[in-house]
Amino acid sequence: MQDKENKCIVALDVGGTSLKWTLIDLANLNSSISKKFFHKIPVNPEDSARIIIKTFIQAIKKAFEEASFLKFEVNGIGISMPGPFNYEEGISLMKHKFKAIYGVNLKKELIKHLKLKDNFPIKFIGDPLAFLIGEAYFGAARGCTRVIGITLGAGIGAAFMINGQIVLRGEGIPANGEIWCLPYNGGTIEDKLSRHGIIKRYKQLGGRSYRDLDVDKLYFLASKGDKISLRVFEELGSTLGEILRPIALEFRADCIIFGGGISKSFSLFVRTLKEKLKFIPGLRKIVPASLGDLSALYGVAKEFTI
Repeated sequence: MQDKENKCIVALDVGGTSLKWTLIDLANLNSSISKKFFHKIPVNPEDSARIIIKTFIQAIKKAFEEASFLKFEVNGIGISMPGPFNYEEGISLMKHKFKAIYGVNLKKELIKHLKLKDNFPIKFIGDPLAFLIGEAYFGAARGCTRVIGITLGAGIGAAFMINGQIVLRGEGIPANGEIWCLPYNGGTIEDKLSRHGIIKRYKQLGGRSYRDLDVDKLYFLASKGDKISLRVFEELGSTLGEILRPIALEFRADCIIFGGGISKSFSLFVRTLKEKLKFIPGLRKIVPASLGDLSALYGVAKEFTI
C-alpha cells in the first residue's frame, strides 16, 4: 500500500448555490485539517463558462497553496458534482443549471489551467453518492447496512448503499437511483421539494414578501412560530414520507439520512416525515447528517482509499 503520510486530497463539493472545499489528510481522513482549512463561497449557476471554471481554478489553487504551507503533497482532486454528469470523463451534461459548461470536459480544463500532468488523479462523483459515502463511513449512518441518502437543496438527490457499497439498481431503487424526476401532482418531486418549490409554496399560502427570500429565512420564521412557514415544513415532511415509504419498504432500508441545505431545518419536518414512515420493518434510523458541510467532502476523499 502506498505510504499516505503527508499526502492529502483536495476535495470540492459543487452545489447549486455554493462551492465548498478543503484538504483531507489521506493518513487520517477525519483529521482536524479538513475543518481548519474548510472554505465555502457562493456560486451562480447562471454564470458564464469562463467565470464558473475560473471559480473552480481559484479554489483549487488556494487549496494547493494551503497544502504547501502544511508541507503536504496533493495526491489527487476529488469533486462532488450534481448531475447529469459524465463522471468517468469529467464532462458536464447539465442543462437546468450550470448551462454554460454543458459539454465541457472539466477534467481537461483543470489539468490545463493548473498545469498538471495528464495522468494526475482527478475524480468526479455524484453529490448524493459522495454525501452518503461520507456519512456512512464517518457520520450518522455508520453501522447501518441498507441506507438511503437524501440531499435537499436547489434540487433533490438520492443514493443507496448496501453493506458499505453504493448500488444503482435493485429492489426499491428507482431508475438510475434518481428520485428527483418521480412524478408528483402533475410535475416532479423536485418541483415540490426543492428550494424553489418550498419558496413557491410559502407564497401560495399567503406568506409575506421578503427581499431575497430563501429557505433559511423560512426556517428562522418558523422557529419564531410563524404559522405559514411551519405549515410549509410540515408539508415538506409529509410529502417526503409519502414518496420514500414505498421505496424504503421495497429496499428494506434500516436507515434514511438527510443532507443538503434544506435538511438544516430537519427538526421542523421530522414529525410529519416519521408519521408517514411508521411501521416500516427494520427502519431504525431517520436522521439528519452529522458532518454538516463536510459530508460530501469526506465522501470524495474516501474514493481515493477504497
